[in-house]
Amino acid sequence: MGKQACALAQAVGYQSAGTVEFIVDSAQNFYFLEMNTRLQVEHPVTELITGIDLVEQMINVAAGKPLGLTQDAVQINGWSIENRLYAEDPYRNFLPSIGRLTRYRPPAETASDDHIIRNDTGVYEGGEISMYYDPMIAKLCSWAPSRAGAIEHMRLALDRFEVEGIGHNLPFLSAVMDHPKFTSGDMTTAFIAEEYPDGFEGVTLPAAALRRVVAASAAMYRVGEIRRAQISGRLDNHARKVGDHWVVCLQGETHAVTVAADPNGALVTFEDGAAHYVIGAWTPGIKLADMLVDKTPLVMKVDEISGGFRLRTRGADLKVTIRSPRHAELALLMPEKLPPDTSKLLLCPMPGMLVKLSVEEGEEVQEGQALCTIEAMKMENILRAERKGVVQKVNALAGDSLAVDDVIIEFE
Repeated sequence: MGKQACALAQAVGYQSAGTVEFIVDSAQNFYFLEMNTRLQVEHPVTELITGIDLVEQMINVAAGKPLGLTQDAVQINGWSIENRLYAEDPYRNFLPSIGRLTRYRPPAETASDDHIIRNDTGVYEGGEISMYYDPMIAKLCSWAPSRAGAIEHMRLALDRFEVEGIGHNLPFLSAVMDHPKFTSGDMTTAFIAEEYPDGFEGVTLPAAALRRVVAASAAMYRVGEIRRAQISGRLDNHARKVGDHWVVCLQGETHAVTVAADPNGALVTFEDGAAHYVIGAWTPGIKLADMLVDKTPLVMKVDEISGGFRLRTRGADLKVTIRSPRHAELALLMPEKLPPDTSKLLLCPMPGMLVKLSVEEGEEVQEGQALCTIEAMKMENILRAERKGVVQKVNALAGDSLAVDDVIIEFE
């Protein structure tokens, strides 16, 4: 492929940075796809494994300077991975998402003999992601001497990447980094269609990983309870005692644990006798919990909710409730609130502009029929009827700007 790429560039007299793309089949036959006569989005990967600044070389060539290296001087060192952070919501079939970045805190960029973390970006906290441009926000890259090392450092970097205010693909990227097909290298361009045929719905953490989250969240919640028990102005004989026994509910499971704290951390013991030692300086109000559980890093994005946390780690989005044993017993008696019925509504799946309305009030529509077209981030998305029905009311007109879940059409 390298020889063919060079032959193509020589045949057309091309002199700059560029990329020739091929498709490779299962028998290792390759076929020409296209040539990109520019720097590729993936250029940081090449730079990290070769140590060559491609942008500098491209500018020098454009200025008429001779290329300062030969092919023999290009040596490959280690492994590098690039993940593109996109303003696309994987829970909505990767539809574009726009809005203001209310929180944008990339992981720290680091460089050592052990690993490198690099983040190429052009946005900032408080900035707006609009519907008029490409949805790419950042290119997060990792390097390490081994592929396994590059993957592990990327996992932690993704967990430490804080983005709020828009839908984004960080959960999906984290899911890919942990997926057996990716870690083994046995994957193709059909990965999403094969592994998520019904769409991405987040990650279900395996039992061992879930227990680590249980231990960390119980220790964190106890810290918050102690803080809440130390309010000023209370009567001395009404001091609140914080217990050691808690019931943690998450991902459809319930775990009874005991938390024994010491000056360095907390030992969290489960009913079956298994225990995890948690170390971390998390305090209420901190949005990122960078913990050690049994000396292994566990990084979680934290939002405090009533009676617990919303925790996001390794592609999982977890609602965690933590109660005393008595409160947990009473919680089982509470009725479950059902979500509203939206089966007779066409909701806007993304922020964008309604460029075309294809039906009118009173019209009968068939399953799969085009209802309207939404434009966002240089893409047109046709919304179709999921079932046969009659249009009762149209709530938007062509040219209207719509937000996520705005009601476009109501059906009888």
